Amino acid sequence: MTNLQKVKIEGKEYTVVDSIQNLRAEDSFIQNKNKLDMYRGNGEARKYVGSYTGDNSTALRDFFEYETWGNRYHRDGVWVKHIIQKNCFFSKANLVKYLEDARLEYQLQEQVYKNDISSFYEERLAKVKKLESEKIRFSIYDVSDSEGSGSRAYIRSDDAIWQLWRELVLPKISYLSILKLQATDITNTEPLYYFRILLDYQFRSIIHPKLSLDIDESIDIEQNESSLIKDAKYREGQSKYRKKVIEYMPQCPFTKVSDERILIASHIKPYQVCINENDLNAAYDYLNGLALTPTYDKLFDRGFITFLDTGELICGTQLSPYTWSKLNINPNARNKMRIYPEERTSYLEYHRLNVFQDNLDDLI
Repeated sequence: MTNLQKVKIEGKEYTVVDSIQNLRAEDSFIQNKNKLDMYRGNGEARKYVGSYTGDNSTALRDFFEYETWGNRYHRDGVWVKHIIQKNCFFSKANLVKYLEDARLEYQLQEQVYKNDISSFYEERLAKVKKLESEKIRFSIYDVSDSEGSGSRAYIRSDDAIWQLWRELVLPKISYLSILKLQATDITNTEPLYYFRILLDYQFRSIIHPKLSLDIDESIDIEQNESSLIKDAKYREGQSKYRKKVIEYMPQCPFTKVSDERILIASHIKPYQVCINENDLNAAYDYLNGLALTPTYDKLFDRGFITFLDTGELICGTQLSPYTWSKLNINPNARNKMRIYPEERTSYLEYHRLNVFQDNLDDLI
């Protein structure tokens, strides 16, 4: 239990006893106004959460503490609702953050939608900000396929917040995360289920594809130069940057690997953000880079982990306890890592505030 993370919600401390991550918001679940142009149909209000038979069925049953998946039946011609859990909630802060992350996709639309979704953004943001409570509670019930029809587990709610999150999310690039929480100051209480919506990293507003400048334009070279020359200058800049990062930080602080063939010079403030801000100094500043092996580069680049100015490792809640254990990381240890944090503070602060997927103040 010592490796279980703790979070703070409305000033109260909870232990994350389990989680389900990375449940993609498929187009079939999305309300009609947000649908992609390639798909048809109005969407269904039930959300797929896994299979209730086979290898993963025990984990699903244990997570929701519910055994009778798929046993729906009629009574007097009406489906009888089997309540799975009553203690579920969305966070107003999470919904606002999702919309802030998705702002540029709403406005510029890298995906091809049926409608111009930019006209919906301000109204939806205002609707979320007007929610009276920080925790919006709801219950979920079982609308799964019967065992003979595929054993796919689905949940649904008739509460208003369920319709709201279907209205907000964008298909294919949004995910549902569910944290199973237990209050730390009370024993033998029923768990809470914290539903969060997240946006795929590359569509977040800070590095949205529509913001991406042509790399050629980010380097001060004449317009009539050939693309081969431009590419060569770009590669030269990246090569020098990588060399300086590894000279300053010669091994990955997690694995202690020092083989340059494996190390990645991972930007702290993302390269594309620096280019979009026309800040070439930051883009190629060796202090804006950490030498990491590939797995830890991915964890850092996607905002699953971050660092304090002291070098202390901070793990977010976007990965399950099982995944942290397989990565051989205790998310509560907050070990000081040898990242040479001196002179990196502005870059580290940017990462904590803009790349890291959790709010640092919510972690204990």
